Amino acid sequence: MQLLLADIINALERMAPPSLAEAWDNVGLQIGDLRRRIDSVWVALDSGPDVVAAACRFQVDLLITHHPLFFRPVKQIATDTPSGAVIELAVRHGLAIYCLHTNLDAVAGGLNDLLAHRLGLRRLGPLMPPGGASDSRRHGIGRVGTLSRAMPLVDLAREVKQRLGAATVRMAGDPDLRVKRVAVATGSGGSLVGDFLKTDAHAFISGDLRYHEVRDIEYARRGVVDVGHFHSEHLMVDAMVQRLRRAFSRRHRRFQVQACSLEKDPFSVV
Repeated sequence: MQLLLADIINALERMAPPSLAEAWDNVGLQIGDLRRRIDSVWVALDSGPDVVAAACRFQVDLLITHHPLFFRPVKQIATDTPSGAVIELAVRHGLAIYCLHTNLDAVAGGLNDLLAHRLGLRRLGPLMPPGGASDSRRHGIGRVGTLSRAMPLVDLAREVKQRLGAATVRMAGDPDLRVKRVAVATGSGGSLVGDFLKTDAHAFISGDLRYHEVRDIEYARRGVVDVGHFHSEHLMVDAMVQRLRRAFSRRHRRFQVQACSLEKDPFSVV
């Protein structure tokens, strides 16, 4: 039996319903034909030029990413620009592109839960429940949880760095602050700082935090660990590969899904 793009999208939307996405987001099918047969899938964080070029070179049928290819309406496709070249290449080679973004962040068992579990947090609840969601106790952006033991903020920062495989992390707050309750948010967590400060959490772990947001946390005598955008989200790649293999590999022996191995944190330390 053939496996179509529509079949895979149905499974993905059960894993992360599009209704959980933020209003500003653009999740779902970015490029592709729902009737297209799918035998090979790559999973990546971004649909960057190198990733798309490699996927086309290896004749991949579907690229699943976390970040959308289009955030805003496209008014023109100039193929001499990086984004235009990606679109042209994908269309010319028949590469479908699908993204799960803030819906994967918000869903129970999604990216924020993956990050929280990787960091050893227990008894999790949403940091910001979604408006109108049917179960705000399970779904929502960010998570708040409890460590198995209290530790100084500086030790937490070191442990986060090790568990996420980051070359470096940034920390702010009293290094000796005792941390037991922790809030996490994948990606750029600046918009959730106010929500964090309303909780009883001692520290906030996220990425892309700006100066004044960190100052607000410091002035409130809390702690913060900025792990960077990439390391807070890249763990979705392997998780999505395993979920798709469980969903389809037994019934469709031709079906192959792999993690794209080309991506790395764009920042380096000098």
